[in-house]
Amino acid sequence: MSDLAGTGAEPVHCLATLCARGSEQLEDVLDIQRGLCEAAAATGCAVVGGDVSAIDGPLVIDVCVTGSLPSGWALRRAAGRAGDLLLVTGVLGRAAAGLRLLLDGSAAPTAEEQVWLDAQLQPAARLGEGRRLLSAGVRCGGDISDGLLVDAARTGRACGCAAELWAASLPIDAGLPARFGSEWLQLAAGGGEDFELVAAVPEADAPALLRDWPSHLAPLTIVGALRDGSGVRLLDRRDGDEMAQPATRAAHFS
Repeated sequence: MSDLAGTGAEPVHCLATLCARGSEQLEDVLDIQRGLCEAAAATGCAVVGGDVSAIDGPLVIDVCVTGSLPSGWALRRAAGRAGDLLLVTGVLGRAAAGLRLLLDGSAAPTAEEQVWLDAQLQPAARLGEGRRLLSAGVRCGGDISDGLLVDAARTGRACGCAAELWAASLPIDAGLPARFGSEWLQLAAGGGEDFELVAAVPEADAPALLRDWPSHLAPLTIVGALRDGSGVRLLDRRDGDEMAQPATRAAHFS
């Protein structure tokens, strides 16, 4: 769903394939099916089919979601140019913070920590935000499920540009540095699984986009820019000093 949101698409259909051992409990399999149907229905998407298969190893679930776009219109990573501002939706670092809490086996969470846990365990794709970006005339965008550093670099590379990010501009919860100290930047920029969107827009278009952005959608924040060159640079603030980049945690085959 997040991949579709990153193009501005409307989800239409879902196919799910389940590969399981014969010893799996039927009620567990039915609960998986119920969960898939509930998640799909929440976005107006229908589970229309799939397959089941017997395997010897652990459980495998493969999901394919299709969507629709107006002909010739889509958010594309390659549609930006040097000088464009980079904007993100929502708040960064919540899912990575929630994962840390789960791995640490923390006690009863505070209200803010529960938000982080929910971001990890009950993520929501930014489908409405993607459609709004597209309808507002934005043409460069994608999701940041692999983390802002990774996906900003991916966007810059597709555009033939460098990506520049400003640490002081990243939208985070006030409790993130308080809870994790200097590690907050790694969680926010490199942690991944936020399922937010990144977009590149001409600097002259950004004020109107921010002014007209609907309040019921996840907020938009300017976090950097596309520049001439290649790679990704992290500055402490806009026009500030370059910083060492934190580790990224979402690479599938690292």
